[in-house]
Amino acid sequence: MTGGWETYQEVGTALSNRPAGTTTLHLVFKGGSGSLFDVDDFRFTTSGSGSRTGEVKGVNSKCLDVADGASADGTQVQLWTCNGSGAQKWTLPGDGTLRALGKCLDISGGGTADGTKIQLWTCNGTTAQQWAPQADGTVRNPQAGKCLDAEGSTWNDGTRTHLWTCHTGANQKWTLP
Repeated sequence: MTGGWETYQEVGTALSNRPAGTTTLHLVFKGGSGSLFDVDDFRFTTSGSGSRTGEVKGVNSKCLDVADGASADGTQVQLWTCNGSGAQKWTLPGDGTLRALGKCLDISGGGTADGTKIQLWTCNGTTAQQWAPQADGTVRNPQAGKCLDAEGSTWNDGTRTHLWTCHTGANQKWTLP
């Protein structure tokens, strides 16, 4: 919005050559003198369905993977070498969930403790299935206030994911579709 102290006008522009993933945005204000701008609100609005599908990549360029491609409730979610399978095809439908094989990424029992298992579960609208990508590359569950984490310090095929206090280490960085 632009205008005087109490007179504002909404301004906008179309973006071209948009990046596919997360990026840094720099706002540059030019011209004038004194207090030129007071940015109180900054929003991006996207068109279309808002749904995105593809691999979720983590530490060591491994993919977020549903163990054995199984769709049973409670199936462990792990890291695995990317292979293009359905077990690694995640959809972000725009409702705060991450979905694979028709089910949701879920915190076991709606837990909040460090080390709580991350699993696949029938989508049910609970806060245990809400995930918010952060600017630092982490993916946070707002209710727990904790992050999706690849456990341990060596991340090979089969490394389990769990909930952990956010620390922005390599094992908490994720690239979403």
